Amino acid sequence: MRIMLRLRDPEWLSESVSWGLALASLMAVFNGFSDIKGLIQLGSIPSYLIAIVIGFTLHELAHRYIASARGCQARFILSSLGILLTTIFGLFSSLLYLLGSKMPFVIAAPGYIGIRCSYWGVRTIFGGTTSEGLIAMAGPATNIIISIVGLVGAKAFLALSIQTLYHVFIAIKYVNSVLAIFNLIPIPPLDGYKIARWNPLIYLTMLIIALIIMAL
Repeated sequence: MRIMLRLRDPEWLSESVSWGLALASLMAVFNGFSDIKGLIQLGSIPSYLIAIVIGFTLHELAHRYIASARGCQARFILSSLGILLTTIFGLFSSLLYLLGSKMPFVIAAPGYIGIRCSYWGVRTIFGGTTSEGLIAMAGPATNIIISIVGLVGAKAFLALSIQTLYHVFIAIKYVNSVLAIFNLIPIPPLDGYKIARWNPLIYLTMLIIALIIMAL
């Protein structure tokens, strides 16, 4: 007898609760809870907490804005498998941080954007549609722009020897480049899959830019 376990995404969960759970898992991945501890005990600026909130929130708002502009609806949906893997990785990452080490890679995919359109636009030869591609592109494109701002800001404040703001902007660069790269993985239901089947050239361009920023 074969037993199969199938994880269903909790689409019934309110979007605000889904956002909260996703942010909590991302904070564990990027060590945001240690930032909160530092804020409470030392009064230090929570660099990664700021970066996570900015990157995740603007990513989702960008999806929603473009969806509205295209006459569609977009909603953040928590991925059962994604939140599980992200949370487990975050726990291991936090444990290693306490031991003075860190993971050599990152898992950061707690959810995805669900899109509903009455008209999807022109379907491309790769199977995607204009609306689906533009809405999906908005999220990682926003993260790429924010990561560029973070990189420029980090270099500027490093040159000015303002270490506090340097750490904030380097965190913004790192977190947003990771979010962009992970969302660009061409596996459904991630944004990368929707972009790649709409316009592979745009997809490759975005991926290359995100990887370059990550490496800088």
